[in-house]
Amino acid sequence: MPLTVTFDTGVLDDMLWPESAKQPTDPADATRVRAAVQAGVIQGFFSETLITLEGIKNIDRAAILSSSRLVSSLSSESKNSITSNVTFQQDRLPLPHKCVRRIQAARDLGMRALMVPRLLADGVCAKDDDGTLFEHPGDLEQFVAKAVHLRSEIGARDIGSAVAVKLGLQLSARDGVSEWWYHGLKRAKDIHECRQVERAVSEWADGDSIAAHYGYGFDLFCSKDFGKGASGPSVLDCANRKWLSEEFGIRFVTLRELADMVAG
Repeated sequence: MPLTVTFDTGVLDDMLWPESAKQPTDPADATRVRAAVQAGVIQGFFSETLITLEGIKNIDRAAILSSSRLVSSLSSESKNSITSNVTFQQDRLPLPHKCVRRIQAARDLGMRALMVPRLLADGVCAKDDDGTLFEHPGDLEQFVAKAVHLRSEIGARDIGSAVAVKLGLQLSARDGVSEWWYHGLKRAKDIHECRQVERAVSEWADGDSIAAHYGYGFDLFCSKDFGKGASGPSVLDCANRKWLSEEFGIRFVTLRELADMVAG
């Protein structure tokens, strides 16, 4: 059986393009892991947050996320029934070229995306028009229950998506406005606050990726990110890695450790 491995964005890029691997990744390790994915020794995956969250350029994150809204419509198929539909919408831009190139390169290696279960007001989901983007989780009910549970536990520790929620509320409160937290993000006024929004979205993506990984029950989560770029505690810092490992059995590895596994 192949190792099932979720790659976060940093190590995914290193593995896809070993010749351009960035420190601390050794290009030789990245090449070995890429070969293992090609050979089917590793079955590799990436989170759909690469599209839905990290697929928004840093400079556009506040504007696009603050465009979030719930849109309702009514329809009737007979004179005695009325159906109300509510959808979550954002004013999205086309995916950046780098993001499209990354996704295509990953799919060319046979990799698929992990679904991230979302409540109605949690955000958009990536489209899978031809049914080839997402890995099917098997037992869908169990997958959703596990992923949503861990996502909630991560949020309870004020990490993951909770960082963006808290920031949006803080910015709204500072301006004396009561509004949906998404809309507070557009109130970032200076470089420091805009950078906070960027980091909050990255943290959100990391938390949702780990929750999805847990929901699928995969073997390893590969990352070189230890939360050092976060403004505060991060789901990938050492303390929270320890918590996730001990409480939920999530096994974190670097590309070096993964390369050693497939070389043995």
